Amino acid sequence: MIYGYKTVNTSYNTAEWLEKQMRSADKLKMTRMEGSADPDSFAAKLKRADEYAASGEHYSANDSIGIMLRQMDEPTAGNPVTQDFWHNGVHISICKDTLYGNSITIGGSSNPDWIHVDTSVGTVNVDLNDMTSLMKCLDLFSPEDLNAILKKIQEVKQSREALSQIDRMQDELVKNGRGQEKDGGEDGGGQTVGEAVGVVSAEEARGIEEKREKEFIG
Repeated sequence: MIYGYKTVNTSYNTAEWLEKQMRSADKLKMTRMEGSADPDSFAAKLKRADEYAASGEHYSANDSIGIMLRQMDEPTAGNPVTQDFWHNGVHISICKDTLYGNSITIGGSSNPDWIHVDTSVGTVNVDLNDMTSLMKCLDLFSPEDLNAILKKIQEVKQSREALSQIDRMQDELVKNGRGQEKDGGEDGGGQTVGEAVGVVSAEEARGIEEKREKEFIG
């Protein structure tokens, strides 16, 4: 089943939105869902969903992934349950599987670079080459799940940047080594990638120290 097209203003500041959601969630928790808290907060939406469920009514709201999961049938062995819908122009696919659990796929580009994030609602599949879709769907997740998603994205990017720096350093060291050979220089002045990034084994450390002592004595 595919739900209708929903549009909202996506020009908000992400950090401000997250802060607002956290404040609202904390307020609802302290007041035990009583009082005049933000009606558009994630916690308030879940409260309304619980009230609908308790009344026995069914509705097609797509206010959050959690609400969508509650509306879906339960899967059986070998028979996963899937549902597709659109949110702010982004295609979202939800799958409930007895073997693999819940998975939520957001958008996707023609050249996807998927990462997979464990959250309270299941595994969220995010295409790093389609971050625009994720930004349009932030309001579908709780602040805690959003924090997990954004943290994983940051970790992946930092890890890839570190590997890229090591690769560039390796290329530079290889070039320097070739240059020394052409110039008739000695190999003793070169560095390994491990030395360059400060990560060496115990054996390498002893070799480096012995080489330095020989150079000092000689």
